[in-house]
Amino acid sequence: MGAVECAERRDEGRFQVAAKNAKGLERRDKLRVMLVGDDAERRALSAATLAEVEEPFLEIAEGDFQRPSDAGVGPDVVMVLFGGNEAEPLVFLQAQAQRKPGPLLVAVLIEQSPALMRLALHAGADEILFAPLEKDAATRVLMKVGEERHRRNRRRGAIISVTSLSGGVGVTTVAGGLALALAYSLDKVAAVIDLDLQRGGQNVFLNLEPAQTIASLIEHVRTLDSIRLETALCKHPSGVYLLAAPRRFEDGERVSDLTVGAVLDLMAELFDYVVVDCGKRVDENSIAAWERSEAVLYVLEQSLASAAGARRFCDLFESLRLRNAAPHFVLNRADSQHQIAESVVVAALGAPLFARIPRDDRALQRAQLRGEDVWQVAPNGPLARATAVLARRLATRRVPEQESKGLWSRWFGAGAAQA
Repeated sequence: MGAVECAERRDEGRFQVAAKNAKGLERRDKLRVMLVGDDAERRALSAATLAEVEEPFLEIAEGDFQRPSDAGVGPDVVMVLFGGNEAEPLVFLQAQAQRKPGPLLVAVLIEQSPALMRLALHAGADEILFAPLEKDAATRVLMKVGEERHRRNRRRGAIISVTSLSGGVGVTTVAGGLALALAYSLDKVAAVIDLDLQRGGQNVFLNLEPAQTIASLIEHVRTLDSIRLETALCKHPSGVYLLAAPRRFEDGERVSDLTVGAVLDLMAELFDYVVVDCGKRVDENSIAAWERSEAVLYVLEQSLASAAGARRFCDLFESLRLRNAAPHFVLNRADSQHQIAESVVVAALGAPLFARIPRDDRALQRAQLRGEDVWQVAPNGPLARATAVLARRLATRRVPEQESKGLWSRWFGAGAAQA
């Protein structure tokens, strides 16, 4: 899949509502928008522009400054249209700003005057737009309101980190496979973030060529929103979204724990599950992911060296005093015919296994040769089944209230198929 096709897939899903009637998903409640201004023609033109907004869904009403009570009947957004007389809209903004809780206040100015912008903001405006009202600018502001509403109405999605101190044990496969299992087997809206910044294997595992990566978000940490985040994501045919590692090594060095924290905090609001591929490095970025994670999965293989590394990781993890009680151990590429028995690894580890994923080289090779994923080439194979069991076990640990579909699924559509 090329970068152009990946961008097309992302654009196809933008501002769409998931068609999931079987799951009981409905078009979410409309945002109530009140247009306030004395010029009826300008109100009508603005209302016509808002009527073209596809997402979020709007209920539009109009009022004037002589009837402020009409504008106060429960609108989510009040757009105040400025004209030649600045006094009335400024007084109206001040009155509306006193309401607690009040609507989002948008000043629609007829000129890009810094002085007038300062007056409007000082009077209580939350956002500034300019006349004639533009669809794209209005959409961006209104989607922020819808996003905030749904953030208040749902709890965070689950962040799951996958890591190891040993290279070559399959962290990429386990992390990417887990995200796919959540989408295919559990119909969850899932994303995977590749924090293995020097190697960046998730785009290869998922057979994607992202047009953008996490590097494009570095300069926007303080102003990061869902619109900007969406431009950096690439959608897999399963419905899983990928935030890829930088293409250039030097860009990976610029990604900080502040970037990682801001991205994860926002993605947890938008997705049911966020799987983080932490690779084998222990640094500020991986710690930022671990401290936000509901579960940290440590991947090991059937070797005494791998078990020893896992014990060292436990000591490190305990010293960090994170909110997680302890990491969960996942034995990858498990082989009953291996010369080092699984029981020997468990004894050396000194802790039980959380999950066991069998070796299935044939399915992985077929997936790579065909440019597909394991669920497409071997949905009933041992690798897909075991990863689905891991996904279900993690999902059952969540409070039911947290399992509701996220805002992202309503905006962009999960597109996940039942396994």
